[in-house]
Amino acid sequence: MVTGSGISGAQADADYVGWLDSLWAERLLSARDHKPDLSIGILLWPTFPMMSLTGVVEPLRHAADFADNSRPLHCRWSIMGKPGFAAVASCGIRVQADAPYINPTDFDYVVAIGGLLPQLRTAPASHRDYIRVAAAAGVTVIGVCTGAFALAQEGLLAGRKAAIHPFHAEDFRIAFPRQALSVRDDFLIENGRITVPGGISILSLMTELIRNHCGPDRAAKAVHQLSLTEQKALSVFDHERAHSYRHAVDTRIQRTIVLIESRKGRDMSPEQAAATVGLSPRQFTRLFQKHVGMTPKRFILETRLRYALFLVENSTLPITAIALETGFSDSAHLATAFRQKYQSSPSEFRYRCR
Repeated sequence: MVTGSGISGAQADADYVGWLDSLWAERLLSARDHKPDLSIGILLWPTFPMMSLTGVVEPLRHAADFADNSRPLHCRWSIMGKPGFAAVASCGIRVQADAPYINPTDFDYVVAIGGLLPQLRTAPASHRDYIRVAAAAGVTVIGVCTGAFALAQEGLLAGRKAAIHPFHAEDFRIAFPRQALSVRDDFLIENGRITVPGGISILSLMTELIRNHCGPDRAAKAVHQLSLTEQKALSVFDHERAHSYRHAVDTRIQRTIVLIESRKGRDMSPEQAAATVGLSPRQFTRLFQKHVGMTPKRFILETRLRYALFLVENSTLPITAIALETGFSDSAHLATAFRQKYQSSPSEFRYRCR
């Protein structure tokens, strides 16, 4: 495939990935601490689905290094277990643990990837002990696929709703009749717990985690590298939290999306965004609306509110500080926009999450 400018599709893809890496390099030059931006510990239950494991690891691999290298530089992942432990996937492949049980506070997240339902109780007792310790230490625990069953068995989903695959919904209701569940969500993040049904939904979750911890340029790279480059509209990342990168097949719009999100919506107006790609504000607004489904002004506001939501849920910053951090003049202006988007004030939302 050759573009109208004579550049092959492969070359255009390489140029786009190179540009994303250059944004990241600029941030790294000013970073004082080069520890991993995102660190995840993984526990495998017997007969776990291989797709769930690769769905966790592959986005991290692409986000962790430059180009198509695979060094775990800025994302880190470890499959944990006792010495010699190996889990057999549902497809029969054995996966060896590459680390002992690391102090859970060394991780941003601990992931429990469940297996076939009849095998759930056969997981090592040390796995169950570890997820309880991690939760008690305040580390966010993720239940992938039937990993949500494992979390519920340990009492770690009390007062929370679980995202369950429709295939397992009735089994979950029977096993945990008092536990709220949803079969309509790619994932649910609630007060230190995350549940995801597995399959391609795990890619949507990992994109969100990479975006929040590593930046939108890293998330865009993961989406780009794992999407079907010749059928962009059919990408498996066709979800609310990742759709804008790939639906915007015009590279000018892709780049402005990443620039807006790399600044978390701050210090960027539609006029400035248009200027960065050499378009008039009117041309830019029309093109942006066509590819993204909203005006640049609205997208900038949505980006600021999404960052505000993340800070409300995951930080102890006062609401006034969050307002200033996300580009609002004061907490009142943030509260008005936040309520319109999330039907709650930031303070009310934080209270419900505690």
